[in-house]
Amino acid sequence: MRSSLIFFLLLSATLLSRQLIIATTTSLYETGLLDLLKAHFEKRYPIHVVFAPVGSGMALTMGKRGDADLLLVHSPSHEEQFMKEGFGLERVSFMYNDFVVVGPKEWQEREFKDVLSFMRHIYENRLPFVSRSDNSGTHRKEQELWKSIGVVPEGKWYHMAGTGMAQTLLIANELRAFCLTDQATFEMLKNRLNMKICCEDGKLLRNVYSAILVNPKNGKRVNHEDAKKFFEFLFEDSTLKLIENYSVNGVKLFRVFR
Repeated sequence: MRSSLIFFLLLSATLLSRQLIIATTTSLYETGLLDLLKAHFEKRYPIHVVFAPVGSGMALTMGKRGDADLLLVHSPSHEEQFMKEGFGLERVSFMYNDFVVVGPKEWQEREFKDVLSFMRHIYENRLPFVSRSDNSGTHRKEQELWKSIGVVPEGKWYHMAGTGMAQTLLIANELRAFCLTDQATFEMLKNRLNMKICCEDGKLLRNVYSAILVNPKNGKRVNHEDAKKFFEFLFEDSTLKLIENYSVNGVKLFRVFR
């Protein structure tokens, strides 16, 4: 009798707890920030938050199919197209950091005008480079850089990982190669890597994260009501302070828009 009662109570708790699916980037998820935000949000609401860390490209696809309720992504031009086509109801940029190009610690540093000059140097000298090649926001940013200098990277020097950011960095480390990464993921892993930041460019490598409310017309299962709650929660002063103060190894990973 007692076991039946326990089962009933557990089942009731499950039914009472609504589920919110948030599709996001692997690079953001791997920092641990989202787990912190989830804990604070779930203390306030009887809503179970589930993150789907898949990269910006797949996150946007999930939104189009109605397989996610809210998106946290960093691929501005594709986000704008998503909104233009009516798949999203509202889009707000709420935080940012920078992309950086990292490489072997033994690399002899040189002066470059900007990141485009550095990428051209990599291409012309066929220096080993590892690409995420997964249609993520980071991969799309890398493609923009190659396109800006008018080249198509290919050949033995160019390695296509097809993996998330952390795994791509580990592959680049093994190959003594260069790689474009968001700075947060690099800070998370740098103690395991024999790599350093080789190129920064605050103008061309800004990495902006946005929240997008998925249009409930995209699918019958879209949980718009709870997505709206999380969306508004993100922009509260207390939440922005959590994001602003979030650090790894004493390094703050994100800055916020106020």
